[in-house]
Amino acid sequence: MALVAGDLKMFLTGGASNADPNLSLGGVTSSVQFVDDTLQNLFGNVSAAEALVGSTKYRALALKNTSGTSIAYGTYIHISEETPSTYTTVEIAYDATGTQDIVDENTAPVGLIFSAPLDLATAIALGDIAVSGVARIWFKRIVTAGAVAFPDEGQVTVTAGNAP
Repeated sequence: MALVAGDLKMFLTGGASNADPNLSLGGVTSSVQFVDDTLQNLFGNVSAAEALVGSTKYRALALKNTSGTSIAYGTYIHISEETPSTYTTVEIAYDATGTQDIVDENTAPVGLIFSAPLDLATAIALGDIAVSGVARIWFKRIVTAGAVAFPDEGQVTVTAGNAP
């Protein structure tokens, strides 16, 4: 049976039943799906204090192959829609070991290379994802010091897929 588009889904991390995106800091993949793929729902709102001094926060999601029968060959991920704010940027990184976790949202995961691939040509290759397998994706949100309020500051869409 062939893999269908809906078979690749994002799940929170941070424990088997973690349902809080603020605690999605790596470790065990949660059974809770991350259903709204906008950054605003992964990171909390930027406080006035964070905007003043700048802020860098991290989160981890697991891209899971929920197909019961098919391998997801040649998977990839990229940022398909950036935040419209000039004060906020988002970068992503692939954690090939998938086991890393961090103590808090201010601590960077070790040894990962973050980038902002904005199209399929620059997408991050994740390789094949086995049936019920996962690929760990880390997100880094950077708010520039002196940022001003922006209504859609957190709106970023990430696209994951596999080779046809």
